[in-house]
Amino acid sequence: MNIPRIGIVGLGGIAQKAYLPTLTKETNWKLVGAFSPTKEKRDRICQAYRMESIESLETLSGQVDAAFVHTSTPTHFSVVKALLERGVDVYVDKPLAATLEEAEELVEISEKRNRKLMVGFNRRFAPFYRKAKELASDYVWVHMEKHRMNGVGPHDFSFTMLDDYLHLVDTLRWIGLSELQVANHFVQTNEKDQLVFAKHMYQNEHAIFSSAMHRESGSGLEKLEIFGVDQIIRVENLTRLEVEQNNQVQVTEPGSWDTLLKVRGFEDSVQHFIDCVIDDQKPTIDGEEALRSQQLLQQLVSELVHK
Repeated sequence: MNIPRIGIVGLGGIAQKAYLPTLTKETNWKLVGAFSPTKEKRDRICQAYRMESIESLETLSGQVDAAFVHTSTPTHFSVVKALLERGVDVYVDKPLAATLEEAEELVEISEKRNRKLMVGFNRRFAPFYRKAKELASDYVWVHMEKHRMNGVGPHDFSFTMLDDYLHLVDTLRWIGLSELQVANHFVQTNEKDQLVFAKHMYQNEHAIFSSAMHRESGSGLEKLEIFGVDQIIRVENLTRLEVEQNNQVQVTEPGSWDTLLKVRGFEDSVQHFIDCVIDDQKPTIDGEEALRSQQLLQQLVSELVHK
């Protein structure tokens, strides 16, 4: 395939902030247009980005080779299923679907229809996370934390785990290379069953791993640390890479021309998917790989004892 035709389904916040600015560059693809159920909003946004306002999902699926799906999580299953069954390759925001059963069915459909299915875990494409993984050698402990200010509620514990904590689980799985086994956990929820704090420990044959999230913290800090022989690697807020060796710290920060979307991995995740469509290659974070992360996350939700 030379120049794939790309469509967008859903024009909410993530689409407008992260994906439209990238997709409208049309580096080696053609952005055909977008569908969203609210006509006034769809027309306004499509006019601003000079693309076609498409009136139905069925119409869009007949005009594109691949689609980016940015609808609400409960609609992922129906939207992605419809696109796959009409022969469209799909990139969808995480999680793949609202339930494991739906996610498993989408994976089966993509394999049966021989369609690309990629889930947007952008941190796998963040340059400093990729560099940290590349530099890590003989590590014994990997820790990742992701906090929020005023982030308790309005959704319940299970929703927040699937919506946000899943990033931690997937990133640790990606760095760990082999599957992680849950070792122990601590969770604090409030009287409304809303997540306040969670911490988990995991292990595989190579190392131990830990994740933590506080929803009412003093900052929105995100930090990845990898501890190895004669080496500590640290990434803070995706924008600062520190490598400690021989009691010295080497610091790297983004280049002056790097955009925030580049730093956070969105640009490279989009490019990876489109390259896979063009070259008929399997995405590194395909439906099956995303399903494994969701399965581990669901295990945490099911097994945790609220304290």
